[in-house]
Amino acid sequence: MPKNIEDLSVFREYKQVENRVTAALLQIFKVGGEPLMRDVLSEIGIKLPSSEIEIFSQHKEPESIPDGYLESNFSFRLFIESKIKKKTIDKQQLANHKKSITQPNDFILYITPDDEKPKALESISWTNWLTLQNGLENFTSSQNTGELLEFLIKNFRTLLENENLLIQSWNFDNNQVLIVAGGFGEDAALNHNVYVCQEKSKRTFRHSKYQSFYRNNRIKHLFEIISEPEQKSYPKEELQKLSTSYKDGGIRTVFNLKRLDDVSIINDKVDKNGNPCPYTYGVSRYVDYDIFKKAKRTSELG
Repeated sequence: MPKNIEDLSVFREYKQVENRVTAALLQIFKVGGEPLMRDVLSEIGIKLPSSEIEIFSQHKEPESIPDGYLESNFSFRLFIESKIKKKTIDKQQLANHKKSITQPNDFILYITPDDEKPKALESISWTNWLTLQNGLENFTSSQNTGELLEFLIKNFRTLLENENLLIQSWNFDNNQVLIVAGGFGEDAALNHNVYVCQEKSKRTFRHSKYQSFYRNNRIKHLFEIISEPEQKSYPKEELQKLSTSYKDGGIRTVFNLKRLDDVSIINDKVDKNGNPCPYTYGVSRYVDYDIFKKAKRTSELG
């Protein structure tokens, strides 16, 4: 079956997945430059040295006092090791990597799909692919980064999704409501207690305890997510039994739900020109449960 161009990533240079995802990340770092690298690595726990030039007069050296002296500490080496399967840390490879750390500003970063930091990496910087991707997206949402970097980071997510690197054990220990567009999913939730994502790609979501749907300019129902979302392949006929809005089959993300309550939240969202616009508008939204329960309009959801 032909693939939609939006389901493909522009990063296709290497056949080996580890090489492909690492090269893609390096391209993003190259375009994003020092501000992006500092922001993302700082969240991981790697503090790069200062890039500022310090200027001294009459700087004393052991054997002399030169009239002027300039210094910059922006000198570092970062070694990245990528893994695409959980619990696959090679201790001998790690030991070899450690031999490369000879200066105070040398760093090793492991990126793996594990939900928690592997014990073998106790003294080594680590993150997983989902946290890394969220960090990249948070940077673009808070900075004026330009279209190229945003395009690359969006395609990086597509690459990671296609390689199943963003799937993690679902955490129910939160108070978050996931709100999605309900044109496809609300009927299935009301009649069959499931939400089946309309996109064929293996879409990822932030961990949430509750779910609701935006449909026909309002939010009307609240559900509890009762089991970890899973990937399931649906024939077209089976999906259309859930909702006639589904046009074809394929692999979908599936949530099992329990209906909790009815609500009434009217959409009053407007665009930059002051014109009414959809609340979700193609993206999932996340709201604290306590805020959600009190809201009467979408502007109160934040």
